Amino acid sequence: MRPIRLTTVTPAEQIAQHLGQAILQGKFAPGERIGEQAIADLFSVSRGPVRDALRELDKQGLVEISPRRGAFVVHLVLNDVVDIFNIRGTMMGLAARYLASRPDAAAFETLDARLDELRQLAGEDDTSLVEFVKAVGRMGTGLILHCGNRQLASTYRNLPHDAIWQMLWVHSKPLDYERAARRIESLQGYERLLAAIRAGDADAAEAGMRRIVSESCQEVIAHMRLTRAEPFDDFRLHVV
Repeated sequence: MRPIRLTTVTPAEQIAQHLGQAILQGKFAPGERIGEQAIADLFSVSRGPVRDALRELDKQGLVEISPRRGAFVVHLVLNDVVDIFNIRGTMMGLAARYLASRPDAAAFETLDARLDELRQLAGEDDTSLVEFVKAVGRMGTGLILHCGNRQLASTYRNLPHDAIWQMLWVHSKPLDYERAARRIESLQGYERLLAAIRAGDADAAEAGMRRIVSESCQEVIAHMRLTRAEPFDDFRLHVV
């Protein structure tokens, strides 16, 4: 591999991002030991930032640090990734149901503004893929924060696999929304979702939100399967 230049975030954060993405893409084998010195040489840093990065990946569940032995890649399979999407989709669907059951003017003000942002980005020929993904994330966050269920919002924010979720989406090379047609499809899904919430149709709102997450899951898994040959339970894609 060629040396990688570090940018604005801390060295440890960027090393963790790159290693985490590489693990998710199957570039490290499950159980493989990640050598600190080799990674330090790759990023042209001392071993200190590498240790910090590995500790962060340990918290995220992507590596396991064993005393006096080092860091080893956790066997995170495609089924695990789909399960993460299904958990998120179920919780976000519940948030949509809550909001549709008790519409809130402040929520619509926030969500309408975020939908306008998404609409603008989806219509631009030179759209930044990362910015579009972040806008999608802000839509979901707005829905969770305004659903009126504090326990749901708190649980969602503190899910243990949040870092994996971020790596799958908000990274320099997101695994969804690469195609313009896919970005339009996502926009239309959110337009239908807000229409259902406004109409007070809780069933349609929940189903619509789950469908949005499910479609993104299918795109991500299709992308990951290009670099990962492993058994996979297709039924998981249709649970939510």
